[in-house]
Amino acid sequence: MNRLNITVFIIIPAVIIFFAGCAGVKKEEIKVKEEPVSIVDQVPKTMAILPFENNSVTDRDKLEPFSKGLSGMLITDLKNSGNSLKVIEREKIQSLLKEVALGQSGGVDQATAVKAGKMLGAQSIVFGSYMVLGTKVRMDARIIRVETSEVIMAESITGDSDAIMILAMDLAGKIAKSMKVSFNPASLKSEGDINAALYFSKGLDALDRGDRKEAKKLFLKSIELDPAYKAQVDNVKGLN
Repeated sequence: MNRLNITVFIIIPAVIIFFAGCAGVKKEEIKVKEEPVSIVDQVPKTMAILPFENNSVTDRDKLEPFSKGLSGMLITDLKNSGNSLKVIEREKIQSLLKEVALGQSGGVDQATAVKAGKMLGAQSIVFGSYMVLGTKVRMDARIIRVETSEVIMAESITGDSDAIMILAMDLAGKIAKSMKVSFNPASLKSEGDINAALYFSKGLDALDRGDRKEAKKLFLKSIELDPAYKAQVDNVKGLN
């Protein structure tokens, strides 16, 4: 089988599967949902959010940095929403992943996620994947109770790639609802340009490598493309 046939064999099924989840989604339908919670559980919960796996078929290398960017955005949205959920800092998670090389050989499965959760002292752990195809993006996330390996939540979000910030906040709202905590998101001044999201993500990666000068440069580029990312950058620790 020649290279062209192999490429077609891989991409066509991926396109069919992806758009099965995207069918009927229009940009105007993508809204941040402030999910009502009738009873707010006051018992503190400790959660860790791992980097997401990149399942993109096209532009895979270009989209790889968003692995850290998406988890970073979810952490910020949940920490700033004024609830009882205790979200472990991204820097602590990255330090652990680097130390024990978790997830370096591919996607994080449930057993690996539980192992990471125990090492981080988390009661619950979030992990998942994303796929960008053309102008569409799909995010899949799971929440696992670390002590029992029980699946608390399994959700998917699908929409336009130029509304990436809204999609991430919508996913954060679903996480909060599953954990029975309130979610009061800040007002968004932008839907979230994906190129700005990628520069923000590259900035996190540079910071994790210890290159603060490059990180600042990338973060400024992100804000230049979309000022709404300043709120995300302001929550990054270790930049100064």
